[in-house]
Amino acid sequence: MDSGIPRDQISGMAGPDDGVTFPTWRSVPDPVGIIAAAALVALSILFGHGLKATLPTESLHLVCLVAVLISAVAFGFWSGLIAAALAFLGYNFFFVEPLHTLSVARPEDMISLGAFLLAAGLTGFLAGRMREEAAAARHRADLLEAVSAFTADLANAATQEAIETTALRHLARAVRGEAVLLRLDAAPRLVVAETVPVGVRLGSLDMQIADRAMRYGLAQPATAPGWEGSRFAFHPLPPDAVLALAAGPGGRGHARAREQAVASILDQARRAIERLALARSAAEAREQAEREAQRAALLASLSHDLRTPLATILGSVTSLRQLDATLAPDARADLLLAIEEEAGRLSRYVANLLHMTRLRSGLAPRLDWIDPADVAHAAVRRARDAFPGRSIMMETEGDIPLLRTDGMLLEQALFNLIDNAVKASAADGTVRLLASVEAGSVVIAVTDHGPGFPDHAAEPRVGLGLTICRGIATALGGSLTIVSPVRDGRGTMVRLALPIAEAA
Repeated sequence: MDSGIPRDQISGMAGPDDGVTFPTWRSVPDPVGIIAAAALVALSILFGHGLKATLPTESLHLVCLVAVLISAVAFGFWSGLIAAALAFLGYNFFFVEPLHTLSVARPEDMISLGAFLLAAGLTGFLAGRMREEAAAARHRADLLEAVSAFTADLANAATQEAIETTALRHLARAVRGEAVLLRLDAAPRLVVAETVPVGVRLGSLDMQIADRAMRYGLAQPATAPGWEGSRFAFHPLPPDAVLALAAGPGGRGHARAREQAVASILDQARRAIERLALARSAAEAREQAEREAQRAALLASLSHDLRTPLATILGSVTSLRQLDATLAPDARADLLLAIEEEAGRLSRYVANLLHMTRLRSGLAPRLDWIDPADVAHAAVRRARDAFPGRSIMMETEGDIPLLRTDGMLLEQALFNLIDNAVKASAADGTVRLLASVEAGSVVIAVTDHGPGFPDHAAEPRVGLGLTICRGIATALGGSLTIVSPVRDGRGTMVRLALPIAEAA
């Protein structure tokens, strides 16, 4: 995939000096600068001829010095020196006796010419050097701006892909040229993922060098101009990417500053990717620890929940078998009722275990359009049958919209919440269900008037039923929250919320 930045917009990313190669005194003289220097000197001599009638000849060399200064400032060191030499010759030829020759008649004129040549040479040299330093300072400022902009953009990069893309864009700006991001595919092999500007191509040799950089984790420098090899420099970006950079015409000068900027951006990108990896590892470790704690609590709860009905059933059966002849009809009926109730509890536990197995195995919910209020009423009717004599009330607030969800799982979750509420409440207590719409979600709250949980309790005791409810809420795209105490230091409210937009 390409980055979407057109080739002709790279100059807009590179700063005020983009396209300038920043020549120094070591550079080959620019033909344009030489021609411009000659033209400026010629204009200064013509201008001097015009002023010859009003100014003394000894002052005309100042006009030539202006041409030298302009040449050096506008076109660099060598243009200034060439302009100084041409100005010396022109001043001697046109303004020093004998005219129109390079001879010098008077000794004092020789001294003046020598002083002029020295002044012109120093002027050209100093002006050219000042231009070079100014250009270098602007280039360094642009590189610092690129690094600073990358640092700012890095704060908004939340994924490894975003970090790599951000680094690619700013590296293209730093080198004032082309940048290519290569990533490992499923094969695995390196493939071009993004380019700045759009349409940059890598040859087979480039891909071989990129593969070497990835395999050994070492940067591969670009080949010097005129030598066989790749014009790209390849930088590995662990764990699975390589960045290829090719400096453009405006990025070949001041190599040391450019390399420092590139190294800074790459180092920040690598550290950001490492931080993401560490954050993922820490999150996975926390999730694993939470799962282990939940599993331990679940096993402890399951052991307790299964042991109690089994003990009651075994005790009742033993009493019936051993004392059947001596038991009164009422006592026999009580024992049979206890067996029936505890067998029902065991059946519910087994059903919950089956639901948990289904959720843990990753089976998708069976989605259909249902009325959540009807499902809540069904759960209430089921709970009233399971807990005769207990007060369980159902209310709705406003119009409850249809949801596309799994009605069976939702009913099981609500029944489990009612079951927990009944256990937590006194025999004469009331369990209330309230269905409402809040902030784009259907919320069904189950409230009891039991002792609740103290304010300092970070998490209430997690049983099998509540674990199933959380799993169902997550599978249906919703959430489960617990509020306790509810009023006057007592009561617990469990809120099951299903988002309307996601469920629909």
